[in-house]
Amino acid sequence: MTRFVLDKNPKLFSDDTLSEIIKIFELNPLNSIMFSNPILKTVFLNKITQVSNYPIYYLDYDLLYSGYLTSNIIPKNNKVVLFQPTENDFLEILKKILNIVSKEKSIIIIDSLNGFFNLINENKDAGRMVNSYIMLLSTISRMSDSLILMTSLVREKNDEGYVLSITGRHLIDSKNTTKILTEKTNSNILAKVLGKKNKTEKLIKIPLISDLI
Repeated sequence: MTRFVLDKNPKLFSDDTLSEIIKIFELNPLNSIMFSNPILKTVFLNKITQVSNYPIYYLDYDLLYSGYLTSNIIPKNNKVVLFQPTENDFLEILKKILNIVSKEKSIIIIDSLNGFFNLINENKDAGRMVNSYIMLLSTISRMSDSLILMTSLVREKNDEGYVLSITGRHLIDSKNTTKILTEKTNSNILAKVLGKKNKTEKLIKIPLISDLI
């Protein structure tokens, strides 16, 4: 399991209500949230859906969240509109989401970048396509101040920093992207807000109350 080494003297905040992490999300339209554990990813996203005051459009490429909903392990949430994109319909779903975020402040969850790549991996331009779709969504979301939460499962690769697990693809990065690394520590989720050169600027400790992990 990937272990994240803490930088010296980062600011630490306890965030029982998730208000602090939501403030971080509000800083930029695109938030890249990185995990080493897929179950922790699902638990974290479920907590976000529970506290959000905005409608949520959940693009479930990994189908783990959907599986937990179907099994009644995670309760259904009326604020969440769930999509399960396939190779045949993901462009139509993207058009729907673009139309929504151009008019209504929402949270768009892309779960995950790994799954999105896997969906169109046969296309030789998959990297360029995924990057273009995400950047277009990020640009249009500014019209309504919508937020995009893009998750990924990552590993550390020598001097290259964090890359997508298994494939080794590089993460989408731009000056308007907030990057957050997460891990489980005891009974908490520890979220590291990263700045330049992936230096930790802030640590947010979120209570982990779940039977899943």
